Amino acid sequence: MRDYKVATEDRESLGTASPFNIKVRSLTLRDFTADEVVELYSQHTADTGQRFEPEALTRAFELTQGQPWLVNALAKVAVEEVVPDTSQPVRRADIERAKAMLIERQETHLDSLTERLREPRVRAILEPMLAGTIPGPLPPDDVRFATDLGLIRMNEAGAFEVANPIYREVVVRELSFPSRAALPPFR
Repeated sequence: MRDYKVATEDRESLGTASPFNIKVRSLTLRDFTADEVVELYSQHTADTGQRFEPEALTRAFELTQGQPWLVNALAKVAVEEVVPDTSQPVRRADIERAKAMLIERQETHLDSLTERLREPRVRAILEPMLAGTIPGPLPPDDVRFATDLGLIRMNEAGAFEVANPIYREVVVRELSFPSRAALPPFR
């Protein structure tokens, strides 16, 4: 309902008479566990014979924290672009290269993430978090929104953090862009 109100502000209509006139159901897939990532990547090994070294599997989970799109996109880039030869294993360094390629290309999912960073209610949560400061009072709806988007999560210490290292890198790049763009060229 909150998003409906925001989306319809200053507009006649979204083409529907009511915010309850739902045409498509939205589903959220929970994050994979480390074991599920290993199992998923093992399916590729079973199909092609190309294996992932244990350090590559560990790093893939560390970088994605099991976020489903990231888990799949990282593996796809690793096996199709970084190590297309199925007789060669995927190593930790290959996962790192795949991560860099995903971030650099701003694939659709990451592009959608950066679009959300333009929203004041999301920025109000992320900017202080990244600066290491304590934000002022945050509306619970905004925190829930950022959590539901998968941008933030609560860590073991009970504090909110960016959901995974890949998102953290994208968020830092995007939020620091105006400052970086204003710097004079290095000589």
